[in-house]
Amino acid sequence: MTYEDRPLNNHGGARVNSGRVSGYTKTEEVKDYDKARARNEAAKAELNELEVKVKSSEYGSRAAYRQASATALSSLAQTLRSLPDNLERKLGISPEVAAEVGHMIDDALSDLASEFEMMSTNA
Repeated sequence: MTYEDRPLNNHGGARVNSGRVSGYTKTEEVKDYDKARARNEAAKAELNELEVKVKSSEYGSRAAYRQASATALSSLAQTLRSLPDNLERKLGISPEVAAEVGHMIDDALSDLASEFEMMSTNA
């Protein structure tokens, strides 16, 4: 049976002048287009993976992490600042020593705040 003799309801199969042309080479424009398309598809795939990770709570928003970090650091600072009073009251250290411990804690917290400030301005 030849191509011209085939029934009209036949789907698929070989057709005249279909398929690869031997000796064909892609032009630079086609190669560039294919590369750009591949980069676009890779970027879409990465965004989809990120979206899945966010929805599954594997990743969280930057604002949520900042808020949680600020809350934790605030709690730590409050506990550290209460140390001198607790040491004086529970262990009976002198008020002068308790005051010096308080100054040391305040200096350490101030240094920590400076480090965090540097991180946030450089980001």
